[in-house]
Amino acid sequence: MPVKIMNYDEDFLNKLKSLRNIKIPTNQETPLSNIEKHDRRADPVTALARRIENIAASGSGVSSFDLERILGRNDLLPVNYLQRGTLAARAVCRIWVGDMFGSNGSWGTGFLISPRLLLTNNHVIDSQDAATRASAQFGYEMDMSGRIQQGKTFTLTPESAFITDPELDFTLVAVAPTSDDGETSLTNYGFLRLDPTLHKIEPLEFVTIIQHPDGNPKQIAIRENKVLQIGDEQDAVKDNFLWYASDTAPGSSGSPVLNDNWQVVAIHHKGVIERRINNGIEEIELTNGAWVPLSEAGKLTEDKIKWIANQGVRISKIIEQVNKIQTQQGANAFSLVQAFLEDAKGIRVFSGTTPRQSIVTLSEDGFNLGERTKQPRPSSNGNVRPLSYYEGREGYNPDFLGTNIPLPELTSIALGFGPVTKVVGTEDNILRYTHFSVVMCETRRLAFYTVVNIDGRQWIGLERLRDKWFFDPRIPEHLQLGDDFYGNEPGGNFFDRGHLVRRQDPIWGEESTARLANSDTFHFTNCSPQYFRFNQSSDLWQGLENFILTNTDQEDLLATVFTGPIFQQSDVFHRGIQVPQLFWKVIIVADSAGKLYSSGYVVSQEQFVENIPFERKPVGEFNNFQVSITSLENRTGLKFSSEVVKADVYTGSPQGNQLRGFSDIEHPRRR
Repeated sequence: MPVKIMNYDEDFLNKLKSLRNIKIPTNQETPLSNIEKHDRRADPVTALARRIENIAASGSGVSSFDLERILGRNDLLPVNYLQRGTLAARAVCRIWVGDMFGSNGSWGTGFLISPRLLLTNNHVIDSQDAATRASAQFGYEMDMSGRIQQGKTFTLTPESAFITDPELDFTLVAVAPTSDDGETSLTNYGFLRLDPTLHKIEPLEFVTIIQHPDGNPKQIAIRENKVLQIGDEQDAVKDNFLWYASDTAPGSSGSPVLNDNWQVVAIHHKGVIERRINNGIEEIELTNGAWVPLSEAGKLTEDKIKWIANQGVRISKIIEQVNKIQTQQGANAFSLVQAFLEDAKGIRVFSGTTPRQSIVTLSEDGFNLGERTKQPRPSSNGNVRPLSYYEGREGYNPDFLGTNIPLPELTSIALGFGPVTKVVGTEDNILRYTHFSVVMCETRRLAFYTVVNIDGRQWIGLERLRDKWFFDPRIPEHLQLGDDFYGNEPGGNFFDRGHLVRRQDPIWGEESTARLANSDTFHFTNCSPQYFRFNQSSDLWQGLENFILTNTDQEDLLATVFTGPIFQQSDVFHRGIQVPQLFWKVIIVADSAGKLYSSGYVVSQEQFVENIPFERKPVGEFNNFQVSITSLENRTGLKFSSEVVKADVYTGSPQGNQLRGFSDIEHPRRR
């Protein structure tokens, strides 16, 4: 691409030059103290907390070295930096844009930001017409032996999605799902997930740029790219950009600018050159020390010019503008762009992927290979039964209490955390077991909710033998959270397989039925990560149902219990999984006269998460609440039947009643 010259005032250029020479401190001083106040965007403590949160969310793992590096005391990187960089590079391509006659053209760089969308500069592809004359070549790079691999070429499809903005200098365009030769799927290259949150990078940290300079094989600029400034609160235009030093070639237009966790923080935009006014003539400096008039810059190649900084367009600003344009298009908005925005914001992530994970490398079936590189794909190791084993399972009975209690509706709030997992042989995607049912969330790999019928008249006490947990063959194994998460953790396993439907609840009826129900509770679909102190406590979580049930009419005790995790975007990551911090229960009982009573509860394991090394407790302290069914609906995105809401015995504050013990519970005890 031809050299672009930015027009900056002299004070701004002097500031960039001075910042470029700042050295990383080796003492206890925070490097943020060397930057002007308006460059911080937050106080140092808040900025540090958000950086740690972003590192955890990226999927690279967090260690004490990350804290040391951010504070400028250590520049070590984990070895997975190299492995993850190889995965990240797969999503980067070189772009050829031919002219109208097909005889000439220009090169640029781009990268995938969703399974079908490519991001590059507006000055690389400035119109839908240019996009129809462009192609994207993935895998054009050297292999381990130094041989050039030609990779695969894909056609751009602007009719499927196209958004461009010359002011922010970006273009978002759809790519054909299959290579031009019909042999390779675009999903093989994965994508780099964009994250709209701030504090993915701070001044004086380093960035890495993956690029195709001048259309050459893929290259990487590493460690000589120090961030100088992020935005400018005093200038709305400059606030869209960040600047970083470079002692190498400025790189290719449209390249991703990534932090040490391989999160994209900017798209490479332009270079800032060394310049001066000499006898009234504006001049630029060359790498050999000579000065030439600015008017001659267009005749020079980038490697001849002395660059004092690179400029990138901030990702948060790009997502903000894409969202604005998408909204303005109304009924004409592109579905591919909407899916990208929902994924970036964590509203509804792409199937089979982990929210906010920065590198998403997909196979043709959509399974996240990036996740597989961190941990082995789940292996049943014989802990799976044939489909025939589940024949005849009736699951939850909605008429069990004498009044029809249907399953709760999953509203858009709940489905924002992921779609319902499809269940083989069903139309409603409900996993039916003996006396209970489960509805799974595909993205979280955990249950949206479970529901069980309890008949106290026919309950059979069965001893708990040695636990053996099973995968359910009716849903894909990789969509279940198995022992690859719960076991073999260095330093000890932090999380137990916490039953959602309690083992004791469905074991009633004939002994053979009760034993089958007991065994059915030991499915990975019926458990959620519960910190071992929380799960093994005899306080509110394990004792809650027992307290309610034993303080209710014992003559003809019938009960239905709904249970599940409360999904939150702020749930912390552990071993690549967002661990629920809160769990809920709705208990519905019928007395001997058939009258219904319901009550809702929220129980927290947040206090225990702070004991997990290098993982942040997201919000609040340890709390257990009895809440109204209505407030629970608002928190979970589930909508219960009107019978359940009307039967609610809770009369306290809308914020819930904090429980210090069982005596604080408002329960359906008959007087």
